[in-house]
Amino acid sequence: MKRMVLAFITIFITVAEAEIIDRIVAVVNDEVITLSELEEATQLYSNLSPKSSVKKQVLEQLINEKLAAQEIKRLGIKASKEEIDGAVNRILKENSISLEDLKAKLKAQGMSYPEYRHFLKNQMEKGKLVGLEVESKITILEETLKKYYISNQKQYQGYTEFNLRHILLLLPKTQQEMEEIRQKQIEIEEFLRQGLPFSEIARRYSQAPTAEEGGDLGWIKEKELSPEIGNIVQSLSIGQVSSFIKTKAGYQLIQIVEKRQVPERSFEEVRNQIYSKLYRQEVERYYEKWLEGLRKKAFVKILY
Repeated sequence: MKRMVLAFITIFITVAEAEIIDRIVAVVNDEVITLSELEEATQLYSNLSPKSSVKKQVLEQLINEKLAAQEIKRLGIKASKEEIDGAVNRILKENSISLEDLKAKLKAQGMSYPEYRHFLKNQMEKGKLVGLEVESKITILEETLKKYYISNQKQYQGYTEFNLRHILLLLPKTQQEMEEIRQKQIEIEEFLRQGLPFSEIARRYSQAPTAEEGGDLGWIKEKELSPEIGNIVQSLSIGQVSSFIKTKAGYQLIQIVEKRQVPERSFEEVRNQIYSKLYRQEVERYYEKWLEGLRKKAFVKILY
C-alpha cells in the first residue's frame, strides 16, 4: 500500500511538473506561446544576466515572430522547394563545402538537415514579408548619402598599414622563468644573425596563438597599434626585425613584412557601401514601426 501511495505521488508530481513546464506564457491572437518554448529560446542567451530580464526580452521577440508568422500565413507568402534548394546551394558555394560537410556541421550543433531547411524556409518567407510590407516604402535620397559621407569622412581618410609578424615570450612569474626567457632571447637573436627565417623561429619559440602561422599578424592599421609597438614599427624598414619590446603581453619581437599606404576613398567609391548601411538601418526602423502597428491591431496577452 505504501509503495502504491509513493507511486501515485511520483506520478502526480511528474504530471504537475509537465503542466508547469508547458503552461501558457502568452496568447497571440488565436495562438499561444508556452513556457517550454520560452525556456528553449532563452537558452541561446544563457550567458546573459539577469535571466528574468532576458526572458522578458525573449518573450517579446517570440511574440513579434508569432505576429510575423501569422501575417505571412494570412498573405499566403511561401518559399518554394526550388528557392530553398537555391539558398542551400549558395551557402555551399560561398563556404566552399559539400552538402555532406554542411550536414556534419549541423549535426555537431544539434540540428538536423530537415530542421535547417525549415529554418531557411522561415527566414526566406520573413524576407519576402519585409520586402512586401517594408522595403517597398523605403527611399534613400542622394543628398542623404552625401551628407553621411561628409559627417563620417574620418572613416574614409587614407591611412598607413603594416603586414607584421611577431614572436611573443610571455611575462615570467618567477626568477627561474626570467632566466629561461633571457636564454631564449639569446638563442632567437643568434638564429636571426645566422639568417634563419623569422617565421621558422616564431614556430619554434613564440608562445602566441599565431606561432603555427609563423607569427603572422596580417595587416594592421597604424592607428590600431599600441604606442610602444607603433613607435618601434615606424622606425623599421621592410624585412627588418625590432629588438625585444616589453609589453603587457610579454617580450615581443616585431618584423615588418610589408607596408602600404591606403588612399582616401572618394564618395563615388563608397557610395554603394553607404547606401547599403543606411538602407539596412531604414529597414530595421520601418520593420519595428510596422510591427508596432501590427501589434496594436492584434490580441496579445502576456501571462508570464
